Amino acid sequence: MNVRILGISGTPIKDGNCDKLVQEALKAAAEAFEGVETEFVTLGDKEIAPCKHCQWCIEHRAKCKVKDDFHMVFDMMERADGMILGGPTWFLTVSPHLMNLFSRTRENTFFHHRFMNRPAGAISLGWFGVGMEHAIMAIESLIRASEMIPVASGSAVASTMAYGQRPDYLEHGVLGDTAGVLRARFVGRKVAEIARMIKYAKEAGLELPRRPEKEKAFVRDVWRDKE
Repeated sequence: MNVRILGISGTPIKDGNCDKLVQEALKAAAEAFEGVETEFVTLGDKEIAPCKHCQWCIEHRAKCKVKDDFHMVFDMMERADGMILGGPTWFLTVSPHLMNLFSRTRENTFFHHRFMNRPAGAISLGWFGVGMEHAIMAIESLIRASEMIPVASGSAVASTMAYGQRPDYLEHGVLGDTAGVLRARFVGRKVAEIARMIKYAKEAGLELPRRPEKEKAFVRDVWRDKE
């Protein structure tokens, strides 16, 4: 059975530590089972504006009208059977890049539920391990709000100080944190495993039927049930 796992690196730095850690998780996913295909995208070279809450996507029940790199990344998300979401720890939480991306998916969360029941893993990295648990919690909140299933998380150390200083054992940045890389690889394997199980269940017809949606009308900037 073939499954596609997407790794998203929510960082402003292309080819940096976050990219490398997410790629390690994807390697482990691909090695876990036959038929696991992987895709990787970094936000380090993407222009993705944050949501302005203009309500256009809600009124039209359509993807965001703003034309930027969001649409390319969202298409990759739609194709995925599972996701690995990574983001560096800034100010004791996850950096804003993943938040910006997911802020643009409101119509999906409210209406189309494209990611429902897809497994996802959360990965973060920082210095001395400070605040990474909060970053993981923030990423998992994005996973849950998108109706995905958080199945694993992991973190790694990239430097000893916020200034980016590194000891000798971190000569290669985050890849020098052996335990952190192992945690990231576990995330990749677990996402691949659960994605296969869920896809098998879907193909066997074991999903719960969705409730039919009531007819609605857009009244005073809100969708309401028609009486």
